[in-house]
Amino acid sequence: MKNQFYFKKKAGILLLSLCAAVGLCAQNQIVVLEAENADSVHAPAKVKSVDGFSGGKYVGGNDPGSYLFFHDVEMDEAGTYEFKTYFNCNGTRRFTVKVNNYPEVECSVKGTAKWDTPPAETTSVLVYMAAGKNNIKITPYPTTSGGPNLDKFEILETTEAPLPVPHEGFPIVLEAEYAHLSGTLKVKTLEGMSNDRYVGDFNKDTNSALQFTCIDIPEEGPYELKIFTNDPMGRPLDIQTNNYAKIYINVNKSQGGWDQLPTAETSVLVWLDKGLNTISFTESCRNSGPNIDKIEIHETDEPMERPDIEKPYPESCKEIDEYKISFMGSSVCYGTGATNNYGYAYMYADLLEQRAQQGIGRDWISSNISIGGNTTQMVLDRWERDLLRDCGRYVFYGLSLGNERNDGTPTQQAAINYEKGMKQLIRQADSVGIVPVMANNYANAGFNADDYEILKNLNLTIQQWTVPSVNMLGAVDDGSGRWVKAIESDGAHPNSDGHREFSYAIVPSLFDALDAGKEAPQRQESTAYELGTAAATQHVEFTPENIVHPFTLSFEVNAASAGTLASFENESGMGRLVVDESGNLVYRSPLGGEIVSTVAFTAGSWHTVSLTHYYAWGMTQLYVDGVHAGQLAEKLVVKRFALGGSAAPAEAQYRQLFFWRSGMNAEELAAVAEGKMLRSSLEIYAPLSAEVPLLNLAQSTNTLSLVDNSTSGIASVKVDNLLFSPNPVRQGSRVNAGCTGRFDIYSVNGMLVDSQSLRAEGDTLSTDTLTAGTYLVLLEGTAQKGLLIIY
Repeated sequence: MKNQFYFKKKAGILLLSLCAAVGLCAQNQIVVLEAENADSVHAPAKVKSVDGFSGGKYVGGNDPGSYLFFHDVEMDEAGTYEFKTYFNCNGTRRFTVKVNNYPEVECSVKGTAKWDTPPAETTSVLVYMAAGKNNIKITPYPTTSGGPNLDKFEILETTEAPLPVPHEGFPIVLEAEYAHLSGTLKVKTLEGMSNDRYVGDFNKDTNSALQFTCIDIPEEGPYELKIFTNDPMGRPLDIQTNNYAKIYINVNKSQGGWDQLPTAETSVLVWLDKGLNTISFTESCRNSGPNIDKIEIHETDEPMERPDIEKPYPESCKEIDEYKISFMGSSVCYGTGATNNYGYAYMYADLLEQRAQQGIGRDWISSNISIGGNTTQMVLDRWERDLLRDCGRYVFYGLSLGNERNDGTPTQQAAINYEKGMKQLIRQADSVGIVPVMANNYANAGFNADDYEILKNLNLTIQQWTVPSVNMLGAVDDGSGRWVKAIESDGAHPNSDGHREFSYAIVPSLFDALDAGKEAPQRQESTAYELGTAAATQHVEFTPENIVHPFTLSFEVNAASAGTLASFENESGMGRLVVDESGNLVYRSPLGGEIVSTVAFTAGSWHTVSLTHYYAWGMTQLYVDGVHAGQLAEKLVVKRFALGGSAAPAEAQYRQLFFWRSGMNAEELAAVAEGKMLRSSLEIYAPLSAEVPLLNLAQSTNTLSLVDNSTSGIASVKVDNLLFSPNPVRQGSRVNAGCTGRFDIYSVNGMLVDSQSLRAEGDTLSTDTLTAGTYLVLLEGTAQKGLLIIY
């Protein structure tokens, strides 16, 4: 999100003060936030273009229900700052500014200019800014007149007296008068109420509703909601958090009459998600609702299961297909450029069908609702109409930076628009229980060197999001952000071969892993795993799940002598990464030729070794500690990888094994060497801890094997007829095997460690007696087998 802001110095804020249209003693400007670049411009507010405003744009239509939201504004230091708003209106308008979960600041401004006519006027408020990431929300005060047009916001240093440090953490207090109000609800004053105000006139016949948005919660789970009301009758109230099923309550009766003190307190347990949340209060069809003073969110130890998602789909969806993927994007996602439009989405769908026929994946189906030329905003505009009516559980967003530039928008601004739009698309899918997956940005013949840098930085940001993603650029890049000529159909589209490269970059078992509940991997600090020949008689192997063209292999190693660190089987011959007698790392290609690094490998020194291959470009590159060591022109089709082996150094410790199904550029591999977690196209991530060396945390169902240095061992078992769910599974949890019978469970060393019988449909395997690790499971009397991972 940093590229949404013009930074002179990192900043992030918390607001506490009174609004003043007079000038404060401002010093250096730190951050400029353009209103049109907010993460969310919530309707009815919208971006408008008028010369003379900052950036030639402003946000108008700031009527009730609208808001601007900036996410992850950062500050180096906590303290008091000036928050300056550039606005335009004619007459008096009011709005509030809220940062994180802190109290709102009210601003009342009186503009003298004509509407939509520059220059903007200014108003300032003192704010307390917290160090680190902060969220900022600007909302019109809930009156019928709405707020002013908003041009931009500035955060500046100030010499004014410092504000008190505000309350951190729980309880989070939400004042009713600052909520989004609809129907007949009105803000009323009464001394003694919280903030001396409350919200009344909750009429059941006018669709009255009170809604709080953008409530930032640190961890998902149950929370206690305390509702402070004035209601001598104890009226009903419907409560909904996010898109979960509604909760129906009757508030406790208050003492005294309507519009009088004291208030009554009613508590209810609700489920909140990690990150931003919405809480809505609506009148029940049974009766009108109570007067509401404030809401408090408290932590609780009370248990609660995650509630069901309230059905967001139209009535035409009789049921939701749990194994349907909707490909939703622009022309490349549709298949443009490929023969008969048989593009990457269709190629991948065919792969999933083949896997299902072989018994190694779910029976997935897909649809393609992509439209050529679509931008993120265009997809948002048709999201409800097209995606919800497709009645599937998964969506694959396939959009491009190129389309964001189609109207002449500069590339940097296009990247801001793309990132903002994709985050909103992801949030919308999450909010209704649709699982989002996305393609990263890819090549375009019109990109220049500056565009390429913006493209790489944008993709590097997305790689670190937790939403599953695919590294499309690494499949087709020619090293400058343009298509490799041999796979180009036209400047904006790949041909059939280019689409095939895209399809190979998608992890084959990604959706099986998501169906099994496998979460986005987090980088784990691990102990080292010894594979040197002085102590180890086995090596680590893995076989990619499908044909591999582009790929990247990376691991950390501490090697004390010469030997083979890693090897891979190619269509012809073996490729190797070795430490030679001089202590240098050497890549020896299966096609001849080598790359020699000048970094010395000595005992006690850890190094990050990364080998990346761009099949379409025909280029293999070696990186050591994130630094480019050399490259070879070649095309590889790898089949199997190994760490260690009979030719390994006498002492060699390994950790942090990664395998991505795409090529990776210098910026990405430098980030890996710095310890960042890059997830796009990740098929294998094994921390290689001494306790659980074979644990694969990537969102795939692929597994690693320990293989004797002189035999094939468990690596020969490649037919995973048995599909376990969940897999991997937490030790002590139960596992669905999908069938009945007697199951023999073997360790990777071939020892029978457990046998269990499932006699009835719905019976599950127990993991109580099994420790963390990888197990081979055989179904007695059949040829069915599978690998089960316990962590």
